[in-house]
Parts: sequence; structure tokens; C-alpha cells
Amino acid sequence: MKQEAQHHLPIKPTLDDARQLLQADIYAYTDEEVALIVDFIYRLAAIDLTIYEESLRNDTPVIHIKPYDDDHSTKSIPISQGKHRRTG
Repeated sequence: MKQEAQHHLPIKPTLDDARQLLQADIYAYTDEEVALIVDFIYRLAAIDLTIYEESLRNDTPVIHIKPYDDDHSTKSIPISQGKHRRTG
């Protein structure tokens, strides 16, 4: 059975709220950078919401490519095999 619920993105936070959420003071983000980050996140969320709504309209299950249960925060992945991390 198709679901007819309409989904919407939440309202964007104010610049002050976004600065707090992104810890702009700690990372020395400018107001312009904060606005760009928030805009980028909202664009990604809009894409994700569009894909989700399409899957509901077509009764197509969303296929997850990989599980998101491991953030690799405890692992170190070496980039190169060299003794001094030099190529060749």
C-alpha cells in the first residue's frame, strides 16, 4: 500500500544556532562558511528526501549500500606501504 504522507525538511537554523551546532568558534568558521555548510547539508538532505519519497511512491525498498554501524574511529588505515611513507 502506498503511503501518501508528505515529508518536509525542517526550517534551517538561524545563523547563531548554526554557529553553535557547528562549533564555529572552535573551528574558526566565518559566517559565510557556516552559511555554506548549512546550505550544503540541506541540499544533501533534500536529495535524500527525494529518493525516500520516490521509493514510497513506487513501493520500491530503499537499498542500503553498507551498514552505518562502524565509524572506524578506533582503526588506523595506512595510506602507503613504505617505511617512511614515501612512494617508490
